Amino acid sequence: MKKNIQIIAGLLIGLFLLWFLFKDTDWQKVLQAFHNARSDWLILAFISIVLSFFIRVWRWSYIVNPVEKVPYWRLFSATQIGFLGNFVLPARIGEVVRALVLSKSRNIPLPKTMAFVAVDRLTDLFGLVYIFLVTLLVFRPERDVYLPEDMQGLYSGAISKNMVQGALFAATGALIVGVAFLILLLAKKEFFLRVSDAVFGRISVTLSNFIRKIFLNFAEGMQVLLSVKDLIKASLVSLLLWTFFAISQVCVYKAFALDIPWYAPFVVLSLLSVFISVPGPPGFIGPFHAGVVGGLILVNSALDLDTLRAVAIVAHLFNLLPILIIGIPCLSFEKIGLRELAREGDTLAAARADNGDSPTEPPQEKEDA
Repeated sequence: MKKNIQIIAGLLIGLFLLWFLFKDTDWQKVLQAFHNARSDWLILAFISIVLSFFIRVWRWSYIVNPVEKVPYWRLFSATQIGFLGNFVLPARIGEVVRALVLSKSRNIPLPKTMAFVAVDRLTDLFGLVYIFLVTLLVFRPERDVYLPEDMQGLYSGAISKNMVQGALFAATGALIVGVAFLILLLAKKEFFLRVSDAVFGRISVTLSNFIRKIFLNFAEGMQVLLSVKDLIKASLVSLLLWTFFAISQVCVYKAFALDIPWYAPFVVLSLLSVFISVPGPPGFIGPFHAGVVGGLILVNSALDLDTLRAVAIVAHLFNLLPILIIGIPCLSFEKIGLRELAREGDTLAAARADNGDSPTEPPQEKEDA
């Protein structure tokens, strides 16, 4: 039931954002913007995105290989199938799918591969902190922002420059605190357990045991990283990865000759990360487009809205197409079906939700229907 509610909520959010963003679109102007876009910059954008796939796997290798020696191409295959799962399956279970593929292909216990994915997501947050910090330091709106006329049906007032700056400051602070908490939890597990037992034990023994179980599961998974040096390497590669994300955005903006400041990609990536973190439909359709258009409006509200819509469509397609082109052959290579992975991912998620424990073995393999 919970999953169905999440899927329906995600679809509704995606449909609303698509309607809100494209309801008054002049498609002739969008097509003209496509026609006028410079192909050389678009090619560079596409290459940057493809290269980011390889950088992401390079980062993950620093997390996995100190514990389990896995060939690069196996990590690449699992990662691309996970991407494919995020883009075509509901409930965004791509990270669970990635762990399942690696577990099956190398006979690694599933809790361990889930931990590899969790640490990888942690290092990804380091790159996101970098993006938010740059945005916070250089983005200084000089005036209040107004939505373009086509988008003022629901809100026609000013978006205060102080509100924009305050929201950015709060989001950056929350992200830094969250990352610091995760690192501290890893380093000081016993301390957190004592604090948790003391605080929540006064409220309810059941609640205290539940919180303790969550702490233990997370910290135990994180302990699979044996080398601090490799964690630092993975974190530095994460900064490089997010730089490539910014480069791909720059190339798309150059292709459409947008009049924007140099820091626009950082603003867009910051807002985009917020939009795609909320429940949404498969493929981030709607939230992705809204994040791109919204970020560009923040840096220059005078830009032509139909051109921005064209930019959002191209940016989304450039992220989607490589995932489909590479991910589908990876499924064939691993000799596994995406529906099978989805079923096993649902089973895993349900088991964890029911008892808070991580399963010790991957679900039994089945033939894909």
